[in-house]
Amino acid sequence: MGTKPNRKRLRQLFEIFVTQALRLPKWDDYERIKDLPEFQAVYAFVQSEGLVAKIGVSDFSAGGSPVPPGAEDLWRLYLLPLTNRCSDGRFEAVYPLVEESLYADCATWQALVPLPGFTAQGGRVELPNGVIIRELEAGEKQYLDKFQESIGFGEAIGLGLLDVSFAMSCRKQSPKAGPMQGGLADDDFEPVVTALRLLKGGAVWYNLQVQCLEHPPFGTQFPVGQAGGGWSSKPRVYGAGYELLEVDVEPLKELVASLSKTGRRKKLEVAVGRFNGAYERKRPEDKLVDLWIALEALFLPGISDELSFRASLRIAYYVAKPPDEREEIFNKMRLSYDTRSRVVHGQRPKADVRGVASDTEEILRRALRAEVMSPGSLDVDRLDGAIARGQGAAQSGGAR
Repeated sequence: MGTKPNRKRLRQLFEIFVTQALRLPKWDDYERIKDLPEFQAVYAFVQSEGLVAKIGVSDFSAGGSPVPPGAEDLWRLYLLPLTNRCSDGRFEAVYPLVEESLYADCATWQALVPLPGFTAQGGRVELPNGVIIRELEAGEKQYLDKFQESIGFGEAIGLGLLDVSFAMSCRKQSPKAGPMQGGLADDDFEPVVTALRLLKGGAVWYNLQVQCLEHPPFGTQFPVGQAGGGWSSKPRVYGAGYELLEVDVEPLKELVASLSKTGRRKKLEVAVGRFNGAYERKRPEDKLVDLWIALEALFLPGISDELSFRASLRIAYYVAKPPDEREEIFNKMRLSYDTRSRVVHGQRPKADVRGVASDTEEILRRALRAEVMSPGSLDVDRLDGAIARGQGAAQSGGAR
């Protein structure tokens, strides 16, 4: 299959079918479509010529021979998306994409994760690792509505699906007909979530992935082909919603690119892990403890005395340059460490824990962002030397 005469004949049959299908009162109904002679002609040609549609159907039968798609697969995976776009008479522009997917050696899958409480100016952001942040399409919203109905109201709340207008998506190619290798695409989405959190405050998270089988992107309804929802079993996060402004886009791209290059560095892994884990804490006391574990990993390696003073001084010098700002951060971190100590020892804090945790989170965010953007800039020995010499943080890898 694939010779010019065969391709020409298949094209002719497709066009005749589409012309007839669009005349039906409800042309997207498979029960009506399957009885059309024009549809039967297309299906018979695919079967007789041994065309292997490698998307969404089994690649091999029991005897090891390729298996052409069944009639419903052929309709659902190829003809329905085609007719969706041909309703405005653009068959010539659309059919080559269908033909390409019919003869493709691999399948294209899209993974999509809804982002609860998330908004973005501009509506679409393409990131260096291939992930796209964008508004949900109408068909995707319909799919999620149906999915909510199927799992129940309580489960939908737990997954954060009641307040969703944006999502992350990425595309992967997978050989044969199986879904994306490795299942859910956390390796693509988690760095983006971390980058968003390092960029600014706000509760950004996800707990659902939908994988759908795609043709080249000509279809308008979602999901094209086969789809399935998958829970990532992530704890719910707490905090205000997240708004990505246009001025945030370039810094976000830089953070995503930098995170992909950081490699495995123990202290940074611990700190980022605890920083992300703090989002899952409902009580500010628990959040504060996680934040300080992260700060100690960064600024107090191997230190067992004068913890509050050393940490506060190092942090202030690393994240700020103006003397007044350093002094302000130093005082905030002394108060934060005292509050954290009282919390872990069961004593009553002197300060408002929620406000202290919020200040601590922002300062930790600045420190992590600086280390991610300039790997190795946070060297405590060099930092102590800079402090002793009275040098600025910029000379020892400080953050802006």
